[in-house]
Amino acid sequence: MAGRRPIHLRRLLYERVLELRELGLSYREIQREVFEEFGEHLSKSIISDWVNRVHTPYGDGLGRTGEDRRAHKLKPCPELAYVIGAAIGDGYVNFLADDYKYLVILSVIDYDFVAEFGRCAGIAIGRTKPYRSFWDRCRQRWVVRVYSKELYNLLKKPIDLKKIKPYVEYSKECTAAFLRGLADAEGSVDRDEANLGHIEISNTRLELIKYAQRLLRRLGICSRIYERREEKSFIIEGRRCRRRKGTTWRLVIYRRNEILKFRELIGFAIKRKQKILEMIK
Repeated sequence: MAGRRPIHLRRLLYERVLELRELGLSYREIQREVFEEFGEHLSKSIISDWVNRVHTPYGDGLGRTGEDRRAHKLKPCPELAYVIGAAIGDGYVNFLADDYKYLVILSVIDYDFVAEFGRCAGIAIGRTKPYRSFWDRCRQRWVVRVYSKELYNLLKKPIDLKKIKPYVEYSKECTAAFLRGLADAEGSVDRDEANLGHIEISNTRLELIKYAQRLLRRLGICSRIYERREEKSFIIEGRRCRRRKGTTWRLVIYRRNEILKFRELIGFAIKRKQKILEMIK
């Protein structure tokens, strides 16, 4: 982390970065040159801040403009609500101390899920382009990484429902988007041969499931909550024993008219789930 380097080293690196930039080198090329000369890895954000004099090791930085600060301030919108719902289910946060970066990460099997998450996250924090996803060969999953300290602080787990309420309950569109994100992450839809079925959202936090139920009710959609206890069996001295593993809470929408309301107002961004939902008549 740059702040832990001795001041004389930071000033030496700073001067060298400015010299290399004057020569027309890109940030990546500057990273490479600095590492080869000093054995120090500088993040692109630090290089950018030094080049633009946002801050310097001499304490004479210009700081960020008011416009820059506003661009990173989270404001209620459906896209932010979707990101919150999706992150509660399948997302996680990470802080990279070496680069001083705050990450919100989504790692799932559905490409359309990470694509929608990246699009919504980009809009939520004021980017002109969506965040791009990539395929992780080791985990066999699609991954998208969002860099935002504000979003990181909002989505640190366990997520405080009081903190997300102003964004989720800002409007009906925001409420629907939050539920869509949560359903993409934690939901499923099933149908039988008669094209009847049900929608389910599951989580181990009863507080979250009850909150989702209240939000659904505001949109005119009724649901029920069920408890599912998971047990793990094992054998000790020839005897089969069972040990309680945990409890999952299931929010289920059964009635046909309630399912059709869900399809009209909320739906899924994941195409394979939405396709099954469309088959229910």
